[in-house]
Amino acid sequence: MNDLRKIFETDAAAISDAGGKDEPGARKLVRERVFEQVRKAIVEGRIAPGTRLTERELCEAFGISRTVVREIVRRLEAEKLADVIAHRGVTVATLTRKRVEEIYEIRTELEAIAVRSFLKVATDADIEVARDYGERLLAAGQRGDKVGMAEIMSSFLRFMAEVGDNRIAAEILEQLRTRINMLRVLAMAEPGQLETGMEGVRAIIAGIVARDVAASEQATRVYVRRSGEAVLRHMDREG
Repeated sequence: MNDLRKIFETDAAAISDAGGKDEPGARKLVRERVFEQVRKAIVEGRIAPGTRLTERELCEAFGISRTVVREIVRRLEAEKLADVIAHRGVTVATLTRKRVEEIYEIRTELEAIAVRSFLKVATDADIEVARDYGERLLAAGQRGDKVGMAEIMSSFLRFMAEVGDNRIAAEILEQLRTRINMLRVLAMAEPGQLETGMEGVRAIIAGIVARDVAASEQATRVYVRRSGEAVLRHMDREG
């Protein structure tokens, strides 16, 4: 059994159990589920950067056609999760140290803008939604659900950007979302970083609930900076 079939063995069985593959709507649903499973495996790090994504292995792993695989690969390329390399084919994207530093520099400013703008216009109801996001983030952290924590934080940032009417910031964050989530998961794999991240979440939410713009923005900058440092430590150790 090849590596991709082994990686996706459980995922493929769950998709297969859904049944109804021959119906047009069901085929579309299967295609969407396969894409989500492949993307999730990349974000979680179950498929290492640089791994070849061969059509044959993906077809065999999920029992899907080459046409469906090519569509999935195009979507992965669009999200910058896969690269087409001459003489190698399609591989899981590899982020260099410089690209990681760029992403974190941009992310720091965008998230600080989102928090600051949110607090300028947030209603009491908006603050309660923010508090709920904080509780969900901490609950995910307590479960050790790193991917869940990353996805909830993405939704939280999108919510704050929308309330603050920061459409450009929201658009850029959305473009970077999958790569940021991948880096968040990588950061939380570092010893102690999950706990550090939860500490950061508590500080951000405390500032928001208190409507303290300076404290919230500072807590956000510290939270992102520590995440970036964890990723770079991981990259340096892995070489």
